Amino acid sequence: MKILAIALALMLVCSVAFAGMNAEHKVAVHVMAYNSTMGCTAKQGFPAITGCADIVTTLGSPDSHCFPVFFDLVGVTGVQHGLTWPGAYTCVYTKCAGNYTIGDIVSTGDGIAYTWGTCQYVTVVVCGFGWIYDWGMVCPSPNPQTGLLGTADCNFVEDAPQCVFCAGIGGFVGDDPCEPTATEASTWGGIKSMFK
Repeated sequence: MKILAIALALMLVCSVAFAGMNAEHKVAVHVMAYNSTMGCTAKQGFPAITGCADIVTTLGSPDSHCFPVFFDLVGVTGVQHGLTWPGAYTCVYTKCAGNYTIGDIVSTGDGIAYTWGTCQYVTVVVCGFGWIYDWGMVCPSPNPQTGLLGTADCNFVEDAPQCVFCAGIGGFVGDDPCEPTATEASTWGGIKSMFK
């Protein structure tokens, strides 16, 4: 059992050693009140997000635009995600990023992937937005076609986000994207428990 634990620990160290450029990135959902003229440009109301302080995660109205935001990036050639919400209603999703996209978000749990022909040296990517009318939490999730949530860097190395932040709509309170939040139980904690 100890040999297995040591092998798992070495695999964890190796995976960290070979992490991509975006090993420290995070993903959140930014929310805004619905605007019938919303589009993919600043002139149409698309938000200018340069970091976590610009991400709004709480909205009193259930009639909302929800923007998946990947931040603390170095460079990307692709991103992929799903989006979940309570699911009482469907979503109208507008794609705003990438040269190529696969998938669409209509129902809760649907996913999408975006790719670029060349590396995008950016710190933030706002991929698009959904129009959702519901009450509850809207969260980034893995793309159900691939099971992945995250980015591909300029060397095509995939990284999962370090933290995932949900937004609240219809009066629900969302996560603070500027605070560190664990997305799942620590793998190292699980390895240490094997030695006990």
